[in-house]
Amino acid sequence: MLDKFLKQNRESILQVWFEQTINTYGPEMVRFLKKEKDQFSNPVRNTIITSLDRIYDGIVSGNHVDEHHGLEEIIKVRAVQDFSPSDALSFLFDFKKIIRTAFTKSEQEPETLVELADFDQRFDIVLKKAFDIYNNCRQKIQEIKMAEIKARSERAFEIFKGKYYNEETK
Repeated sequence: MLDKFLKQNRESILQVWFEQTINTYGPEMVRFLKKEKDQFSNPVRNTIITSLDRIYDGIVSGNHVDEHHGLEEIIKVRAVQDFSPSDALSFLFDFKKIIRTAFTKSEQEPETLVELADFDQRFDIVLKKAFDIYNNCRQKIQEIKMAEIKARSERAFEIFKGKYYNEETK
């Protein structure tokens, strides 16, 4: 029943999920994400939409390869923005809440609990992978920053050394 419900209500659930995800940004960014729909003028919006689609389809189908790719795209975007780790991944918790709220309103049968437990298990796999992806992204960002600091320090030292060496030889 849950899988059928998720397939039948895909577009409306994705729309709510998209709205909640973009509402995690500041007011100006939310306006931009809602207004500018061109994928080249607004690649963040495009990444969010395509990623949420792929994650949704991966969870519904149980095909974890697809949703991980969608996860990586959206998490890379959120990892470079000013989000705390919990806020960067909050869109996933929102998804779980959206599904549980929508499904429990429509279905009140005992097997609902079994299906929700199965959904939770699939979701937890995605969530674990999301934490790993986020951590790897943040680690890569730190490595890039450290390499840049090292390169700047080396250039400054070379300039200083060249200036100092030239003054002694005069």
